[in-house]
Amino acid sequence: MPMDRKRYPENWDEIAFEVKEAAGWKCRICKVQCYRPGEKVYDFSRVAATAHLDHNSADCGSDNLICLCSSCHLKYDRKQHAKSAAKKRLKKWWKDQMPLFPPPFGLPAELMEE
Repeated sequence: MPMDRKRYPENWDEIAFEVKEAAGWKCRICKVQCYRPGEKVYDFSRVAATAHLDHNSADCGSDNLICLCSSCHLKYDRKQHAKSAAKKRLKKWWKDQMPLFPPPFGLPAELMEE
């Protein structure tokens, strides 16, 4: 899932680089050595990513960030991505329905949160 740059601080690239450097470009879960900048990439599962432990892109504190290979990052975020996709589908479905009741009985508030 592509990242929404608007949700990240302007210096995200520098923050992410520092996390990867501190980890020695190794995945903290499976311990695979990931590619460093400038190395030719042959296996995209070994590309380093910086993950938010609490899935909150606004929280970029060092205690909330971890270096993961792309495979482990996808596995780590799997439940969050599924939840987000289901929420988007329900939100779209709800908006496509003919409203039977006027507000405040429209779209549930938790679906309106981004």
